[in-house]
Amino acid sequence: GGIFGTTAIEGARCAPGSDELPSLGSAEHASGGCKPCAFLHTKGCQTGFMCKFCHLCGPEVRKQRRKEKREKMEQDREARIARRSQRAAAGA
Repeated sequence: GGIFGTTAIEGARCAPGSDELPSLGSAEHASGGCKPCAFLHTKGCQTGFMCKFCHLCGPEVRKQRRKEKREKMEQDREARIARRSQRAAAGA
């Protein structure tokens, strides 16, 4: 466990700053709990290993997660509207 502990992928200790753990934020990559670094694939991340964001995620991951989040928010909004309509119909 922990940032410098065993990873789910290798089952071995990862050295900080290594290919397996290029940033602090990369520690949760294997479990999907990481947040992609917005700068790594554009202008480059100036924070390096101390970055709180994942340096293992590809450039498409951030865009895909944003799209999924928008879709979920829209579904939640539609569900809330449907519940309100049902309550209004039941009370009418």
